[in-house]
Order: sequence, then C-alpha cells, then structure tokens
Amino acid sequence: MKHPNHFGRWLACVLLCLLLAGCNMPGEQVQVEELLRAPKLSGDYGDVQTALNDWLGESAQLKYPMQGDLLSPFLLQDLDGDGRQDAAVLYTTAQSSNVCIAILQKDDADIWHVRQNVEGLADTVESVGLAQLQPGDATQLVVGYTAAQGDHYLAVYSYTDGVLSTILEQQYQQYLVEDITGGGNQDLILMSTLEDGGVQIELLTVDKEGSFQQVAVMGLSANRFAGCASVAAGVGADGRHYLVLDGWTGISGNNLASVLLRFDEDTQQMVPADQISTEKLYTASLRNVPSLVSQDLDGDGIVEIPTQPDEAGLLNMSQSRRMDFIVWMDYTSPHPEKSFGLLDEETNCYIELPMEWEGNLKLTDSEQYDGAVELRTVDEDQLVMTLRLVRTTSSLKGWTRLGIVASRQMQAKLAPDVEIRDKNYRLSKALYLLN
Repeated sequence: MKHPNHFGRWLACVLLCLLLAGCNMPGEQVQVEELLRAPKLSGDYGDVQTALNDWLGESAQLKYPMQGDLLSPFLLQDLDGDGRQDAAVLYTTAQSSNVCIAILQKDDADIWHVRQNVEGLADTVESVGLAQLQPGDATQLVVGYTAAQGDHYLAVYSYTDGVLSTILEQQYQQYLVEDITGGGNQDLILMSTLEDGGVQIELLTVDKEGSFQQVAVMGLSANRFAGCASVAAGVGADGRHYLVLDGWTGISGNNLASVLLRFDEDTQQMVPADQISTEKLYTASLRNVPSLVSQDLDGDGIVEIPTQPDEAGLLNMSQSRRMDFIVWMDYTSPHPEKSFGLLDEETNCYIELPMEWEGNLKLTDSEQYDGAVELRTVDEDQLVMTLRLVRTTSSLKGWTRLGIVASRQMQAKLAPDVEIRDKNYRLSKALYLLN
C-alpha cells in the first residue's frame, strides 16, 4: 500500500501532465503574444485603436505626452468644425522613427476610418494641446516634440476640408498659446535662447489665409538673462493683455527675474509695460528660488510676479528646510501688492498671510512643537502663528487644517491674543500648491 503522501504527489504529477497536455489541444492553444498584448480599450478609444491597427496592418504603439493638461494619445474633438467628432491619435510603428499623427472620422454607419496621417518631428511627444488659432470653428493641434539630443520642436496642424496640413514647424524652448494681441483668436508665443545666451520672444499670429505670420520679435539682453525659465500671459488690471517672462539670471544662472510686456497695436510689437521700468522690475523681482515662477495665483486672470522682501526667511538647519516670505505683485495695477505670505521650498507650497503682517515678522524654530516653525513679531518677539507638517491622521484639536502637502497635513495655530483686521482673510483657505 502506498504511503498517503507519496500517493498525493503522484496524483498531483498526473494531473499536472494532463493539464499541460490540454493546453496544446486543438482550438485551445494560447499564443504567448496574445498574453503579452495590451488590453483593448473600451468605447470610442478601443474602436479608434482597432481602426488604426487595421489600417496600418500592425499594432501601433501609442505615444503619451510627457506633460501638459492633455496626457492621452487620443484626442476626440471636432477638429474641422463640421459638428461631427474627429479623432487624432499619437503613435509609432516598427517602420517609423518619429511619432506619427493619424486623423480618423466616422462614416454613416458610425464606424471609425483613418482619413490621413502625418509624421511628426521627433520620437517623443512633450506636450499636446488644442488651440483656436484660425478664424472659424476649426480647432488646431499644437504638438511639442523632444528629440533624443534634447532639442524641442513645435508643430501646428490644421484639419480642414478633409485635409491634414502642417502650418508651422519651428524649434523652441518654451511656448504659450494665448490671445496676446486682443484679436479674439489665440496667438502663439515662442521663446528660444540665442547663441550669445540672450532670450528671443517671437509672437506669431494667423493671417486671413490661415498662415502664421511673425508680428513681433523681441530679444532680452544676454548681459542680463541666460535663458527662459517660464512664460505666462493674462489680462492686466487695466484690461490690456500682458506677457510675463521669467528668465534665468545671476552669476550662477540659477536666480530668476521677470520682464513684463504688452502688445502695442500701433507698432505691432511687444513693448515693456508702462507702469514700471524694466530696470526697476528686474531689481524688484530678482529672487533666489529657482522654482518660484510667475503665475495666476488666485485665478483672477492676472499673472502675479513673486518678489522676496528684505526679511527673506529662515534656513532651518535641523530639517534642511528653507522658508521665505513672498509678496506677489501685479505691476499692471497702481496698487501692485496682491498677496503676502510664506513659501515652503521643501513642499513647494505657499501660505497666504494677512497683508497687515508684512514687514513685521520673523521666522524661528518652535521650542514647543517638534518640527514646527513660528512666526513672531520682529520688535517684540511675540508669537503670532505656529505652522507644522504632521501625519494626515493627526489630531486637529486647537489647530486649523490648511490642506494636504506631500502626503502630510499642513496645520496652523494662531496665538491666543492675535486679531486679524482683514475681514476677508480666511486662514483655512490660505494654502496654495504651486506648480
């Protein structure tokens, strides 16, 4: 009589052999490539993917943009303005070295078909967006490419009357799609670094024939700027359109300073803003935080420029954590100060403080709470506020929850005798996560 354990092992081997043999039975063979193939997408995305693969005769490799608001290789949009949805797909194949773009449309039976495709400018998609650059209902594709050597190329595609055409191909460092001329349609602003180290700003707008024309070029001196860090556009307090350029500057090239420009309709050129001289703005906006770029902080359509006042913060040696006082300025307004607060460089967040506190605060480590910092008055060393980062499950008793930062909870506590005169200020809404 066989030992029960031996019999169990023998039975398991027999079943395993039968199972393996069954895998090779006719009609049940599973190919390895089928197991490794990416799952089919659902809905229109899956139908578009299938139509593209059938048209190519092979499986396309979908290309995802690396950054931006649109991070999908599929763009479902009425591109030609005929009231019917189109599809644009970013992909590569075994035969293509660069990214390709295919345009698909549905037929009367609601089935997707490839209408046209075009090869892009590099093998990586940095960003993709939709823009209203031309008059009419059509929407244009704006695609930023990155080549292996690090060069950036921008292409603008238009799909009208069943034809996909390339209306712009140009090298760039930064770009922005915005109505800067006030003409109703969006314009294209390109930034590039010149051979001598200066920054060139190029403004392109579409003429009546649908072609891009260069309406303005402005250079920033290489003696002051070493490259473009960021660019933003918005409407100023006076209702005019403005462009804010943040450029690398300083001996190390890691500092930032800003330039404020507007479009002059008479000269058709970008010119410095009237409200503050270029020299004064450079000095006022010079800052030593490489990530602190100009942006629409409060969502009112105006781009605020960050500045560092003289009391520029504390280096917390115990945590290797730097915090700085920041004043955000709107130099298009006769009253430029928009917001005063504290920048935490470790988490790249900004905590707005009452404007009445500006110029009267200093930062110290807290002796009462581990890892916290205190805001105290400069003259009398009186406690005003305590800030700390704690676990998300930590108690809120006695503290105000500002928000979640880097998977931790930012909390604040006002000193017992502190009164805030600004009735519109809300500590619970004071936290901003910066880009």
